[in-house]
Amino acid sequence: MAASPPPGAQNVRRGAIVKGPGGNWVPCAIKIAPGTFYSGLFQVGPGQRQVCIPDVTMSCADAALLRAITLASFAAA
Repeated sequence: MAASPPPGAQNVRRGAIVKGPGGNWVPCAIKIAPGTFYSGLFQVGPGQRQVCIPDVTMSCADAALLRAITLASFAAA
């Protein structure tokens, strides 16, 4: 399930662009509270959007980014 990031959320880590037929996506870790992170994706290009995946919260930004990289691969496929 994807959603818009909550108000006040901050992007704290970004990965490299993942490109594919499903579009170009930038994986990121989104800080929603101290010590709480979501995995997120930015869509690159016209009509771009940012989504976060709120079904799993992480206590580490690096772990959230690793998950976002995997999700970006699926989104771009």
